[in-house]
Amino acid sequence: MDPLAHGLVAFRHAPVALSGVCYGRLDVAAELPPQAAAAAIERALHELCVHPGVVWSSPLSRCALPAAELAARLGVPRAVDDRLLEISYGAWEGRAFSDIERDDPAAYAAWLDGWERVGPPGGESALEVESRVRSFWREIGPPRAPRGVDGVDVASDAGVASRARPHLLVAHAGVLRALRVVACGASWPAAMSAPVPHLTAERFPLPASALSLAAP
Repeated sequence: MDPLAHGLVAFRHAPVALSGVCYGRLDVAAELPPQAAAAAIERALHELCVHPGVVWSSPLSRCALPAAELAARLGVPRAVDDRLLEISYGAWEGRAFSDIERDDPAAYAAWLDGWERVGPPGGESALEVESRVRSFWREIGPPRAPRGVDGVDVASDAGVASRARPHLLVAHAGVLRALRVVACGASWPAAMSAPVPHLTAERFPLPASALSLAAP
């Protein structure tokens, strides 16, 4: 079986109007309206001949709003999972990197030197992001009860549809890089060095156990 045929198709959210600022967990709006971002992803799915069975996202609006629009357009369930949040910058959230380097040089230097294992004060390291994304990735293939949104229970539909069709994810850059590590076996330096374009498809296999359940 093609490991991508029943896998995970992920898109980074549309760009945001911030530059040089830590905004991992901040609920920053995307520059494109959700409808426009969803339309761009839908066109890409059509070109790939991909028909997802469920749409996943983090709870942050730059991912959650286009994901909700996509689910409505495609007529499939959507689900939100906190494990899909962007990396937490802790005490640095909302601050410019240049200000952090000036005001907190020791912690900033330690983070730059050991970012795989060292996070910002009160924030996450790359390995901590990897751990929660790995937990999500290992669970999405077998039938289960995804976390609902706005009181909607998507358990049965999402579990059945995801076995037959790929999962769709509207994601943050940090989550996509973590998926390169957990699903594709990349090192963190390699995952970080490759760009993560906005609104561009990146495909990942599911764990072997999930693929066996998807087999006819």
